[in-house]
Amino acid sequence: MQATRSTMRSAGLVFLAAAALLLLLNGNRFVLTNDEGILLEPARQMAAGARPYVDFFGYMSPGSYWLQAALFRVLGISLWAARIPVIFGLSLQCALLFWLTARLASSRAALAAVLVFFGFQIADPSFLTAQHRWDSSTLALAGLCLAVAFVEEQCPWALVASGGLLAMAAWCTPSVALAGIAQAVWLVAARERRKLLIPFTAGVLAVTAAAVGWLAWTGTLPAFLHQMLWLQRNYGEVNVMPYGSVIGGYRRLLADAAGLERFLRFIFVACLALPAALPPLAALLWGFLFWRKKAPPESKTAIQLLLLATAAMVASAFPRADLFHLGFAAALPYALAAAALAQLLSLRAGAIVAFTAIPLATLFALNDVTGSWSARAVSSPVGIIRVAPDLKPDVQELLAAIHPGQTLFVYPYSPILYFITQAKNPTRFSYLAPGMMTRQEEAEALAQLQSQPPQWLLYLPLGREEFLRVFPHATGLSGHFEALETWLTQNYKPVEQPAVNLGGYRLWQRAEITRPDALTLRLR
Repeated sequence: MQATRSTMRSAGLVFLAAAALLLLLNGNRFVLTNDEGILLEPARQMAAGARPYVDFFGYMSPGSYWLQAALFRVLGISLWAARIPVIFGLSLQCALLFWLTARLASSRAALAAVLVFFGFQIADPSFLTAQHRWDSSTLALAGLCLAVAFVEEQCPWALVASGGLLAMAAWCTPSVALAGIAQAVWLVAARERRKLLIPFTAGVLAVTAAAVGWLAWTGTLPAFLHQMLWLQRNYGEVNVMPYGSVIGGYRRLLADAAGLERFLRFIFVACLALPAALPPLAALLWGFLFWRKKAPPESKTAIQLLLLATAAMVASAFPRADLFHLGFAAALPYALAAAALAQLLSLRAGAIVAFTAIPLATLFALNDVTGSWSARAVSSPVGIIRVAPDLKPDVQELLAAIHPGQTLFVYPYSPILYFITQAKNPTRFSYLAPGMMTRQEEAEALAQLQSQPPQWLLYLPLGREEFLRVFPHATGLSGHFEALETWLTQNYKPVEQPAVNLGGYRLWQRAEITRPDALTLRLR
């Protein structure tokens, strides 16, 4: 079904409604997560003039750094500003999901798909935090939708914009370049589309040239290339997660349950697994429709592109293709599955599916709604933040102890704690992950700590069992930097009155008399 002005208006309303709800529920809600600070803390430093890869250890490609740092420069450093890309990204994904499904099927199917998608996507508040994959998945989806909308009209400028958006997505998450490759293959596959490869490539090259030029202008290009090689060497081994896996395993979710409880847990797990189940389901359903010649003739080329792009977006999650990472690429499978079911099922059967899935999605969404409702306001250096009631006392004690500009080292993860305290990290590393980072990074961090010992330490003693729960394929890797941890425990002591503990991170203070050590010599 061709998109109409009414469909576009409805998609706009979907965007506004989703954005308003997300702003209300998650705009300044603090979530203790490992990943958010990996983006926010470097972006904060860039807003103050620091250069990625040169002045600090840049974990990822620069696209999301640039975006977040620009927002901080314009709007100031706050959790509200940090969440703008997330709110915009998920809201735009909802709008584009509605538009795509309405184009391929009907507005009723589109509305049902959006309600289910939004409900399941907001269920976990840690999923609604700043992440480079939000930026890349949203940009890629927007680029693909431009191609779907305008390729039949042979509009070259739309393909320029499509290529540019997909290139931006790759600069946020390099593996998402697979979606751009998928679109290029689709353009080449049909004679009537091949000439559009030129404007598409022009868009890709324009964005890439601008990004490379900026890196060269700021003197960060060699360091960026070195960091990308480092990621290729070090990321994969520790971060391997099988397709559709969940941290801790499915068995843990179903353990010690019987009868009705086991049945309810099974439904919970089935809903949880949708990001992994929907891509193959969508492919099977549309394969059946093509085989039975029931696919809408006017939408065949668009469906072919979207199926290729879905496979590419799923592949971009590897090597850590767990449910969490697949969730960022879920909008396309939702649209394709919903449109296929609308073609296959009768109106009554479709209504049964919709009115089964929507209440389940609503129940999942209530986890975020009730958590947001119970959150308590706390004044912080990044504005008023809302925290869970059980975290509020420790957050307040932490912010009372550590003042902006004081020195702090957080180990091994959770750089979000630098952000909310606005403390200064004396090392180049916003986090230091054993198993992925090497003894070279350990030695560099230790030397910087010894040169400028921070006043405060937030330290999580990481047990082997917990390390393997998060990184189950890292059995041959160590979860500790022994020399660094020895220096920390020798030179710092836990704060006792009051003891502050956030998610296992205990607040320590520098001991009055530090012990001399020769650990640096051992590392060299």
